[in-house]
Amino acid sequence: MYMVMLELEEGQRKASLLPEDERLRLREQRERRVHRIYTQLRQPGAHELSEEFLPYLLVAKGKRLVSRLLPYLSHDSALQVLRAVTTHLPVLMARDSTGPDEVRAHSRPVGCSRSVGALVRTNLLSQSLPVLYPSLCQVIGGLSFTQLIRVLKEFTAALPDSKETRLYLACKNKFGISLLYALLSQGERLLSSDTPMEPSIGDFESWTDIVFQVARQLSQCSLVEPLLLPSNLLSLFCRYLDKQTVHQLEESVERSTAGCPAIPS
Repeated sequence: MYMVMLELEEGQRKASLLPEDERLRLREQRERRVHRIYTQLRQPGAHELSEEFLPYLLVAKGKRLVSRLLPYLSHDSALQVLRAVTTHLPVLMARDSTGPDEVRAHSRPVGCSRSVGALVRTNLLSQSLPVLYPSLCQVIGGLSFTQLIRVLKEFTAALPDSKETRLYLACKNKFGISLLYALLSQGERLLSSDTPMEPSIGDFESWTDIVFQVARQLSQCSLVEPLLLPSNLLSLFCRYLDKQTVHQLEESVERSTAGCPAIPS
């Protein structure tokens, strides 16, 4: 797959220098290569649909491959990847943040050979989730309001057999909170835009509930510094919250983002 990805990127670089008929041939070739990689990443042999992409998202090399592939995918396919990341966020964050001492304390996974167990522990040492962030932000920037609500509902839902939510865990992880901020920023961007959103029934009510839920969580925990801070984040909360709560959130966010660049939204 990695060689196919390299061929895909090389063909893309050459395309602008070729005549129209050659560019058309390369475009068709590119689409076949993208489909081939995407199909393999989806793991069609997985026992459950929810396991799609997971084996590759658990390792640093797989995350880099997914990040490089995302710009070539159709919107629907890229959305599937985003939802997979959101669904598996707790395990991805846990694996990505496992330190050397914790890794050495782990025994070999049940059913794994010694070499496979060593490979798993080696990959646990790599904090590589941030490599997905730029490509996922591009995907988020293309979400409709209804698609955004669906992703945020998954993000804020309680985990199976646990009182915790992905939201709670994300607030304690650099990648997780950055992904959350990017999703909220897209919501504010859509609401501020003159472009008709065509929401589904209940979307606005769900959005309001989510904003209040996120605000409560952000005000109740010590936040980690995000990779980037969208410039429209606080203006979002001003739409819904009283001045005192907004001020508290502003102080909390500012404490966690000292030295963090703000990006236009």
